[in-house]
Amino acid sequence: MPELPEVETVRCQLDLGLTGLTFAAVDKVEPAMMRDCVPEEVEGLLPGHRIERIDRIGKFIIVVLDDDLFLTLHLGMTGQLLIDPVEPGAHTRFVFRLAAEASTGGDGEGRAGARGPGRETLLEFRDMRKFGRFHLTSGGPAPRLRQLGPDAWKGEWDAAYLQHRLRGRSAPLKAFLLDQRHLAGIGNIYADEILWWTGLSPLREAGSLVEDQACCLADEIRTRLSEGVRLLGCSLSDFIDTAGQPGEFQDWLQAYGRQGQDCRRCGGTMTRTVVGGRGTAYCPDCQR
Repeated sequence: MPELPEVETVRCQLDLGLTGLTFAAVDKVEPAMMRDCVPEEVEGLLPGHRIERIDRIGKFIIVVLDDDLFLTLHLGMTGQLLIDPVEPGAHTRFVFRLAAEASTGGDGEGRAGARGPGRETLLEFRDMRKFGRFHLTSGGPAPRLRQLGPDAWKGEWDAAYLQHRLRGRSAPLKAFLLDQRHLAGIGNIYADEILWWTGLSPLREAGSLVEDQACCLADEIRTRLSEGVRLLGCSLSDFIDTAGQPGEFQDWLQAYGRQGQDCRRCGGTMTRTVVGGRGTAYCPDCQR
Protein backbone atom coordinates (compact mmCIF):
# COMPACT_ATOMS: atom_id res chain seq x y z
CA MET A 1 0.00 0.00 0.00
CA PRO A 2 1.39 3.45 -0.87
CA GLU A 3 2.39 5.23 2.33
CA LEU A 4 3.09 8.86 3.11
CA PRO A 5 6.26 9.28 0.97
CA GLU A 6 4.66 7.65 -2.06
CA VAL A 7 1.52 9.76 -1.71
CA GLU A 8 3.62 12.91 -1.20
CA THR A 9 5.54 12.10 -4.40
CA VAL A 10 2.27 11.88 -6.30
CA ARG A 11 0.89 15.02 -4.63
CA CYS A 12 3.92 17.11 -5.63
CA GLN A 13 3.67 15.98 -9.23
CA LEU A 14 -0.08 16.56 -9.38
CA ASP A 15 0.36 20.01 -7.87
CA LEU A 16 3.00 20.91 -10.44
CA GLY A 17 1.11 19.42 -13.36
CA LEU A 18 -2.53 20.19 -12.62
CA THR A 19 -2.85 23.28 -10.42
CA GLY A 20 -4.52 26.04 -12.42
CA LEU A 21 -6.24 23.64 -14.80
CA THR A 22 -10.01 23.34 -15.10
CA PHE A 23 -11.96 20.09 -15.39
CA ALA A 24 -13.26 19.91 -18.95
CA ALA A 25 -14.96 16.51 -18.88
CA VAL A 26 -15.42 13.34 -16.87
CA ASP A 27 -15.06 10.38 -19.22
CA LYS A 28 -15.21 7.48 -16.77
CA VAL A 29 -16.08 6.83 -13.13
CA GLU A 30 -16.11 3.76 -10.89
CA PRO A 31 -19.12 3.80 -8.54
CA ALA A 32 -17.63 1.06 -6.30
CA MET A 33 -14.77 3.39 -5.36
CA MET A 34 -16.91 6.45 -4.58
CA ARG A 35 -17.74 7.75 -1.13
CA ASP A 36 -19.74 10.88 -0.17
CA CYS A 37 -20.86 11.21 -3.81
CA VAL A 38 -22.53 9.43 -6.71
CA PRO A 39 -21.54 9.27 -10.40
CA GLU A 40 -24.16 11.81 -11.45
CA GLU A 41 -22.74 14.39 -9.02
CA VAL A 42 -19.19 13.89 -10.21
CA GLU A 43 -20.14 14.04 -13.89
CA GLY A 44 -22.35 17.07 -13.37
CA LEU A 45 -20.37 19.10 -10.83
CA LEU A 46 -16.72 18.71 -11.78
CA PRO A 47 -16.64 20.19 -15.31
CA GLY A 48 -15.92 23.91 -15.17
CA HIS A 49 -14.21 23.84 -11.77
CA ARG A 50 -10.60 24.95 -11.42
CA ILE A 51 -7.91 23.26 -9.32
CA GLU A 52 -6.62 25.78 -6.79
CA ARG A 53 -4.02 23.59 -5.09
CA ILE A 54 -3.33 20.00 -4.06
CA ASP A 55 -2.78 19.16 -0.39
CA ARG A 56 -2.16 15.97 1.56
CA ILE A 57 -2.66 14.56 5.03
CA GLY A 58 -1.25 11.13 5.78
CA LYS A 59 -2.06 8.86 2.85
CA PHE A 60 -4.85 11.08 1.49
CA ILE A 61 -4.54 13.54 -1.41
CA ILE A 62 -6.82 16.57 -1.21
CA VAL A 63 -7.58 18.38 -4.47
CA VAL A 64 -8.90 21.83 -3.54
CA LEU A 65 -11.21 23.28 -6.21
CA ASP A 66 -12.84 26.66 -6.58
CA ASP A 67 -16.34 27.21 -5.17
CA ASP A 68 -15.39 25.30 -1.99
CA LEU A 69 -15.34 21.86 -3.62
CA PHE A 70 -12.89 19.15 -2.58
CA LEU A 71 -11.72 15.87 -4.09
CA THR A 72 -10.23 13.51 -1.52
CA LEU A 73 -8.33 10.59 -3.02
CA HIS A 74 -6.87 7.48 -1.40
CA LEU A 75 -4.77 5.09 -3.47
CA GLY A 76 -5.72 2.01 -1.47
CA MET A 77 -3.35 -0.92 -2.08
CA THR A 78 -2.79 -0.75 -5.83
CA GLY A 79 -4.01 2.70 -6.88
CA GLN A 80 -2.08 4.84 -9.37
CA LEU A 81 -2.68 8.39 -10.61
CA LEU A 82 -1.17 9.11 -14.02
CA ILE A 83 -0.95 12.33 -16.01
CA ASP A 84 -1.15 11.90 -19.79
CA PRO A 85 -0.31 8.17 -19.71
CA VAL A 86 1.51 6.87 -22.77
CA GLU A 87 -0.42 3.62 -22.93
CA PRO A 88 -4.00 2.73 -21.97
CA GLY A 89 -4.36 0.94 -18.64
CA ALA A 90 -6.09 -2.38 -18.06
CA HIS A 91 -7.43 -1.20 -14.70
CA THR A 92 -8.43 2.41 -15.38
CA ARG A 93 -11.34 3.36 -13.10
CA PHE A 94 -11.59 7.16 -13.51
CA VAL A 95 -10.68 9.34 -16.49
CA PHE A 96 -10.73 13.15 -16.38
CA ARG A 97 -9.89 15.70 -19.04
CA LEU A 98 -8.54 19.05 -17.86
CA ALA A 99 -7.61 22.20 -19.77
CA ALA A 100 -5.96 25.57 -19.19
CA GLU A 101 -8.31 28.53 -19.29
CA ALA A 102 -7.81 31.18 -21.93
CA SER A 103 -6.80 33.64 -19.21
CA THR A 104 -5.69 32.83 -15.68
CA GLY A 105 -4.07 34.87 -12.97
CA GLY A 106 -1.49 34.45 -10.26
CA ASP A 107 0.26 31.15 -9.79
CA GLY A 108 -2.17 29.34 -12.08
CA GLU A 109 -0.93 31.41 -15.03
CA GLY A 110 2.63 30.30 -14.38
CA ARG A 111 1.71 26.62 -14.42
CA ALA A 112 -1.40 26.04 -16.52
CA GLY A 113 -0.74 28.99 -18.81
CA ALA A 114 2.43 27.36 -20.10
CA ARG A 115 0.34 24.62 -21.73
CA GLY A 116 -1.66 27.07 -23.77
CA PRO A 117 -5.45 27.47 -23.70
CA GLY A 118 -7.43 24.58 -25.06
CA ARG A 119 -4.73 21.93 -24.71
CA GLU A 120 -6.18 19.06 -22.71
CA THR A 121 -4.42 17.07 -20.01
CA LEU A 122 -5.59 13.57 -19.18
CA LEU A 123 -5.72 12.32 -15.58
CA GLU A 124 -6.33 8.62 -14.96
CA PHE A 125 -6.95 6.85 -11.67
CA ARG A 126 -6.03 3.19 -12.08
CA ASP A 127 -6.59 0.53 -9.46
CA MET A 128 -6.43 -3.20 -10.05
CA ARG A 129 -8.17 -4.12 -6.78
CA LYS A 130 -10.59 -1.16 -6.52
CA PHE A 131 -9.58 -0.50 -2.90
CA GLY A 132 -8.83 3.14 -3.70
CA ARG A 133 -11.35 5.78 -2.72
CA PHE A 134 -12.74 8.89 -4.41
CA HIS A 135 -14.68 11.48 -2.39
CA LEU A 136 -16.31 14.65 -3.79
CA THR A 137 -17.47 16.97 -1.01
CA SER A 138 -18.42 20.60 -0.49
CA GLY A 139 -17.17 22.81 2.34
CA GLY A 140 -14.24 20.59 3.33
CA PRO A 141 -12.39 17.35 2.56
CA ALA A 142 -13.87 13.89 3.16
CA PRO A 143 -15.35 13.52 6.67
CA ARG A 144 -13.19 10.43 7.34
CA LEU A 145 -10.14 12.70 7.59
CA ARG A 146 -11.42 14.02 10.94
CA GLN A 147 -10.45 10.69 12.49
CA LEU A 148 -6.79 11.12 11.59
CA GLY A 149 -4.01 12.29 13.85
CA PRO A 150 -1.57 14.96 12.61
CA ASP A 151 0.47 14.28 9.51
CA ALA A 152 3.46 12.15 10.51
CA TRP A 153 5.91 14.13 8.35
CA LYS A 154 4.79 17.77 8.23
CA GLY A 155 2.11 17.84 10.92
CA GLU A 156 2.17 19.98 14.06
CA TRP A 157 3.35 17.45 16.63
CA ASP A 158 6.53 16.89 18.62
CA ALA A 159 8.13 14.44 21.06
CA ALA A 160 5.90 15.66 23.89
CA TYR A 161 2.80 14.86 21.83
CA LEU A 162 4.19 11.41 21.05
CA GLN A 163 4.99 10.74 24.72
CA HIS A 164 1.45 11.69 25.67
CA ARG A 165 -0.04 9.35 23.06
CA LEU A 166 2.28 6.50 24.07
CA ARG A 167 1.54 6.76 27.78
CA GLY A 168 -0.38 3.77 29.12
CA ARG A 169 -0.60 1.98 25.77
CA SER A 170 -0.26 -1.79 26.01
CA ALA A 171 -0.42 -2.35 22.26
CA PRO A 172 2.81 -3.38 20.49
CA LEU A 173 4.87 -0.42 19.36
CA LYS A 174 4.45 -1.21 15.68
CA ALA A 175 0.66 -1.42 16.05
CA PHE A 176 0.80 2.03 17.66
CA LEU A 177 2.69 3.44 14.66
CA LEU A 178 0.21 1.91 12.23
CA ASP A 179 -2.78 3.45 14.04
CA GLN A 180 -3.62 6.51 11.95
CA ARG A 181 -5.39 8.13 14.90
CA HIS A 182 -2.01 8.87 16.49
CA LEU A 183 -0.04 9.95 13.43
CA ALA A 184 -1.26 9.83 9.84
CA GLY A 185 0.75 8.33 7.03
CA ILE A 186 2.96 5.57 8.46
CA GLY A 187 2.38 2.11 7.01
CA ASN A 188 3.99 -1.30 7.18
CA ILE A 189 7.22 -0.56 5.31
CA TYR A 190 8.13 2.68 7.04
CA ALA A 191 7.13 1.36 10.47
CA ASP A 192 9.67 -1.47 10.14
CA GLU A 193 12.33 0.97 8.96
CA ILE A 194 11.65 3.51 11.71
CA LEU A 195 11.87 0.86 14.42
CA TRP A 196 15.08 -0.64 13.04
CA TRP A 197 16.79 2.73 13.01
CA THR A 198 15.67 3.46 16.60
CA GLY A 199 16.73 0.01 17.84
CA LEU A 200 13.26 -0.55 19.28
CA SER A 201 11.40 -3.85 19.03
CA PRO A 202 8.06 -3.81 17.18
CA LEU A 203 6.76 -6.19 19.88
CA ARG A 204 7.50 -3.89 22.79
CA GLU A 205 4.58 -2.32 24.65
CA ALA A 206 4.14 1.20 23.32
CA GLY A 207 3.68 2.61 26.80
CA SER A 208 7.00 1.23 28.02
CA LEU A 209 9.14 3.82 26.22
CA VAL A 210 11.03 6.24 28.42
CA GLU A 211 11.49 9.90 27.51
CA ASP A 212 14.77 9.51 25.61
CA GLN A 213 13.37 6.65 23.56
CA ALA A 214 10.21 8.58 22.70
CA CYS A 215 12.35 11.54 21.57
CA CYS A 216 14.48 9.24 19.41
CA LEU A 217 11.35 7.71 17.90
CA ALA A 218 9.91 11.15 17.13
CA ASP A 219 13.12 12.20 15.36
CA GLU A 220 13.36 8.97 13.40
CA ILE A 221 9.77 9.13 12.19
CA ARG A 222 10.43 12.42 10.42
CA THR A 223 13.88 11.35 9.22
CA ARG A 224 12.76 8.09 7.60
CA LEU A 225 9.72 9.71 6.00
CA SER A 226 11.93 12.52 4.69
CA GLU A 227 14.24 9.94 3.15
CA GLY A 228 11.27 8.22 1.53
CA VAL A 229 10.10 11.50 0.04
CA ARG A 230 13.63 12.38 -1.15
CA LEU A 231 13.91 9.02 -2.92
CA LEU A 232 10.44 9.42 -4.49
CA GLY A 233 8.87 6.55 -2.61
CA CYS A 234 9.22 2.79 -2.38
CA SER A 235 8.36 0.60 -5.39
CA LEU A 236 8.31 -3.00 -4.22
CA SER A 237 5.04 -3.85 -5.93
CA ASP A 238 2.56 -1.53 -7.65
CA PHE A 239 3.70 2.00 -6.82
CA ILE A 240 4.63 4.31 -9.68
CA ASP A 241 4.53 8.10 -9.89
CA THR A 242 2.31 10.17 -12.20
CA ALA A 243 4.73 9.60 -15.09
CA GLY A 244 4.77 5.83 -14.54
CA GLN A 245 8.22 5.79 -12.92
CA PRO A 246 9.19 3.79 -9.77
CA GLY A 247 10.73 5.24 -6.63
CA GLU A 248 14.13 4.31 -5.15
CA PHE A 249 13.57 3.84 -1.41
CA GLN A 250 13.42 0.04 -1.82
CA ASP A 251 17.15 0.10 -2.57
CA TRP A 252 17.87 1.40 0.95
CA LEU A 253 15.67 -0.85 3.10
CA GLN A 254 17.30 -2.03 6.34
CA ALA A 255 14.46 -4.09 7.82
CA TYR A 256 11.33 -4.51 5.71
CA GLY A 257 11.40 -7.79 3.78
CA ARG A 258 14.89 -8.74 5.03
CA GLN A 259 13.86 -11.66 7.27
CA GLY A 260 16.47 -14.42 7.21
CA GLN A 261 19.25 -12.02 6.24
CA ASP A 262 22.02 -10.55 8.36
CA CYS A 263 21.21 -7.43 10.33
CA ARG A 264 23.25 -4.58 8.87
CA ARG A 265 23.86 -3.15 12.33
CA CYS A 266 24.82 -6.09 14.56
CA GLY A 267 25.15 -9.05 12.20
CA GLY A 268 22.35 -11.03 13.86
CA THR A 269 19.64 -12.76 11.85
CA MET A 270 16.59 -10.73 10.91
CA THR A 271 13.35 -12.51 11.73
CA ARG A 272 9.72 -12.24 10.75
CA THR A 273 6.69 -12.04 12.98
CA VAL A 274 3.16 -10.69 12.71
CA VAL A 275 2.06 -7.55 14.54
CA GLY A 276 -1.49 -6.30 14.20
CA GLY A 277 -2.04 -8.63 11.28
CA ARG A 278 0.94 -7.23 9.36
CA GLY A 279 4.13 -9.07 8.49
CA THR A 280 7.00 -7.52 10.41
CA ALA A 281 10.77 -7.85 9.97
CA TYR A 282 13.16 -6.93 12.79
CA CYS A 283 16.39 -7.97 14.52
CA PRO A 284 15.71 -9.62 17.89
CA ASP A 285 19.37 -9.13 18.86
CA CYS A 286 19.60 -5.34 18.64
CA GLN A 287 15.99 -4.16 18.62
CA ARG A 288 14.85 -4.15 22.23
